[in-house]
Amino acid sequence: MEILIAAVSDALQPGVILYTIFGVFLGCTVGAIPGLSGDMAIAMLLPLVYKMSPGTSIGLLLGIYKASMFGGAISAVSFGVPGTPPAAVTLIDGYPAKLKGYPNRALKTALYSSVTGDFFSSLILVSCALPLAAVAIKFGPVEFFALYVFSLAMISLLTMGTVGKGLAAGAIGLFIGVIGMDPAVGAPRYLFGLQALRSGIPLIPLLIGTLALPELIIQFSKEWKKLVERRLSEMAGQDESQGYDPSKDRYTFKVYLSTLKATTVGSLAGAYIGALPGAGSTLAAFLSYGLAKRFSKHPEEFGKGSLEGVAGPEAADSATCGASMIPLFAFGIPGSATAALFGAALIMQGINPGPTMFEENTLIMYTLFVIILYASAINLFLCRFLIPVYARLSMIKGKYLIPAVFAMAILGTYSARNSVIDVFMLLGAGILGTTLRIYGFPLGPLVLGYLIGPGTERSLSQALLIGKKNWSFLLQSPVAIGFYVATLGFLLYVWISGERKKTVSKMEESNMEED
Repeated sequence: MEILIAAVSDALQPGVILYTIFGVFLGCTVGAIPGLSGDMAIAMLLPLVYKMSPGTSIGLLLGIYKASMFGGAISAVSFGVPGTPPAAVTLIDGYPAKLKGYPNRALKTALYSSVTGDFFSSLILVSCALPLAAVAIKFGPVEFFALYVFSLAMISLLTMGTVGKGLAAGAIGLFIGVIGMDPAVGAPRYLFGLQALRSGIPLIPLLIGTLALPELIIQFSKEWKKLVERRLSEMAGQDESQGYDPSKDRYTFKVYLSTLKATTVGSLAGAYIGALPGAGSTLAAFLSYGLAKRFSKHPEEFGKGSLEGVAGPEAADSATCGASMIPLFAFGIPGSATAALFGAALIMQGINPGPTMFEENTLIMYTLFVIILYASAINLFLCRFLIPVYARLSMIKGKYLIPAVFAMAILGTYSARNSVIDVFMLLGAGILGTTLRIYGFPLGPLVLGYLIGPGTERSLSQALLIGKKNWSFLLQSPVAIGFYVATLGFLLYVWISGERKKTVSKMEESNMEED
């Protein structure tokens, strides 16, 4: 109790609270800017950790980490440009909700689900870090390959009704993901004579190009059409302009309850995936979106502005925050890139992550637990205060907004690596994404395939190397077998659902012919 009281006293120091507030504001800001991320902000601030006390540095970095998880949803909902990779999933339903005139409701759904998932994950970190880390550490190449196979099966859930096109888009993403150097032999492949592709296709140009640029082009064409129609209406003496009505865009407790199931599913999936080293928040967001759609009473609304489609991935994304610290604290293995940076910051403070971390730094660890809990509350209240501003900004007329967002996408892509080549890749990805959109191919599976393709290949190569190229080695893990069974179950569900829809359609057609 003495240590706990001392930890609470240290965590509630005015300086620690102020640094946490500044971290939340900074994380929300960089997360909302396409091309920037919480990882970049933490990496840039690491040199300052040397001159800060453990409490203030922990508060600053945790604030950035937590708020950047939600920050990516701001630009995804408001402008159709994902601020962070996991926000690409939020964009699927968040931006259509904004186009329907509900930016405030979509943003607050994202915020409240994000904070719920984050707080749930923080409680897990505080209460049962060691038991969950013991499970996560058992994951090897065989288990990770099974997990990636299960993730690929999520494509079928992301594309209900267009499974063929969804699988084709996923295959394109897998192919794009393996362009560059072969991790097994170190030889270049699929360069098509372009040496710039030796390092592969970067994430940011592909993500913004395939998801943001097509939407900008489509919205530009709509704005052009509206302009022509407006000119014709003015010539006819009519005025049919309509503005944003805030009274119809209110977020209530009833709305939160309607998305609670998706938030719960996302929180559970995110906490579990986050505890697995290297799995990542993007994978958790995609998985939770598929699961939320599977358990929703209205799966047909997904992709058309469903708030459940916003709540699920946002909860999962943020739920990885605390969970990714579990293997770091217990075994010294970071669960994500951000957790790795956080571990580096602890080492700079003289704290070595690992099994002896709690014994050697008991007071600091208790202080961290207190900060990680109240940082969620700061994240909620500060971001909630800023949301009305973002909601208003999102309703700026397209003729002003589209050029600004396009310039922001170009600038964000260039600033990520200071590379003009990345800008050309962005434009190429935009052409690809626009073409796929025109022909009705979903873009979510493409991004999912790209993200998990390299990990799938790497895990398979490592597993076959350990098993001496014996494919049956992939079936020697009970955890892996569980993932394979779950994969077959999902695919069977998709097939049964498709057959059922065909039967219902045929019955309706026969009834119409009889009438």
